[in-house]
Amino acid sequence: MSRITKLASSEALPLFAADDVIGAWLLGPQRRQEWQQIAPLLEARGLPKIDHLMGGRYTPAIISFFDHLYGLDRGDCYPAPDGIEDFEGWKQKRKSRS
Repeated sequence: MSRITKLASSEALPLFAADDVIGAWLLGPQRRQEWQQIAPLLEARGLPKIDHLMGGRYTPAIISFFDHLYGLDRGDCYPAPDGIEDFEGWKQKRKSRS
C-alpha cells in the first residue's frame, strides 16, 4: 500500500472520481477549485486523463502517478519541489511576446 493511500484514505473514493472530488481529496475542500488549473499541467507529466466513458480519473493510477513523481516507487528520497507555478506571470510573458 502506498504512502499516499495511507495518508489520504482513498478508500472512500470511487474507482473513477470526478475532478472536483479529486481536488478536494488532494488539496482539501478549501482549495479543490485549484485542481482545475493544476490537472492540465500534471497531465503533461503523465497524470491519468479523464476517462469520459467512466466519468472521471482512475484513482489507483493517480496514486501511482504521485508515488512515481515523488520517487516512492523507486525507494528514492523525496525530490525538492521546483517552485510554485506563476500562472499570471506566464500569461503576461506570452502577451508581451506578441
